[in-house]
This record gives sequence, C-alpha cells and structure tokens, in this order.
Amino acid sequence: MRSSAARGGLATVSILVAAPAGCGNAVTTDVVGMTGVTADAQGWPVVIVAACGAAYDRIAVSDMLDRSTVPATQVNETLLTMTRETPLTGTETVSLTDPLAPWSASKRFEPTEPDGIDVAAFAEGEDRTTTSVMVTRAAYQQVSAAVVLVRQGERWTRAEFDARACDRDSWPEVTIS
Repeated sequence: MRSSAARGGLATVSILVAAPAGCGNAVTTDVVGMTGVTADAQGWPVVIVAACGAAYDRIAVSDMLDRSTVPATQVNETLLTMTRETPLTGTETVSLTDPLAPWSASKRFEPTEPDGIDVAAFAEGEDRTTTSVMVTRAAYQQVSAAVVLVRQGERWTRAEFDARACDRDSWPEVTIS
C-alpha cells in the first residue's frame, strides 16, 4: 500500500463548528487515511481503518441523521467511542460489537439499531481524522469480506480499498446531490 505524504491522502478541510451563541469558529482538520466497513473472514461486519502514515487512537461512531428532516444545527449523537493506548499507524479491522485488544469500547453497541451510522478514526488532542464512512442499516447488514463500503456508501472491492485508501488521486469523484 502506498503511503507517501505527497500522495498519502492528506488534505486540509475547513469545518465550521457552531458555538452555542450561534457564531462559528473555523477549525482546520487534516484528513489523512480512510475508514470503511467490510466483513471479517467469518462474515461479521467490521470497521477497517487505513491510517496512511498518520496515528489514530480513537474510532467514533455517530448517528447518521437524515438532514432533510432535522434542523441544520442538530449535532450527530456519538453512539460509540473505541480507544486504544498505542495509536494505529497501519491498516486494521475492528469489530464494533466485540472489539479485541488493544481496542476498548465505551459501551456495548448494536450497529443495526440506528437507521445509519457515520464512522471515522481520529487522534485525541489532534485536528486529524480519516475520511468517514456513512452506512445505512440495510447496507451494514449486507456487507461481505470482498467489498468495503467507503465514504457515502460507495462499494469498493477489498483490493481497491487496499490500493486506493492512501492514494487520494485514485479516488473516484463523488457527486453530492
């Protein structure tokens, strides 16, 4: 897997963080690497994180809100946080329902309960995250080891994920409607 800094999936994204009073603060977050959802060899859904040269010690799972039915100010609820002592620096899969060491979960979690989830890895105390993956309940229940769901539910083969995750120039263009 390619992981050079020049082609390592490094981008700077400006995110507007809404303050309680309604004013915003611009926060610059580096997006390095990719998070996806696939299945392990036994067919159980797992998250796959490609750190692409970065170091991540947290995976956050948030409720995927239907933005057409909720106020723009409503924040996605964090449903689960998984942590580890030594940061992940390579590519690794992690179960959302039964994470193994070195990962630990903030609570028990059933990914099929919400209508959809948004999953990303990040580093505590750093303005860095992976590209997140948004997955509907139906898509989550149909994952296989041969396919990785990425970004907004795109389906890549596992070989495509391994080749593309750290090479942002190879990502297919996404059109948001």
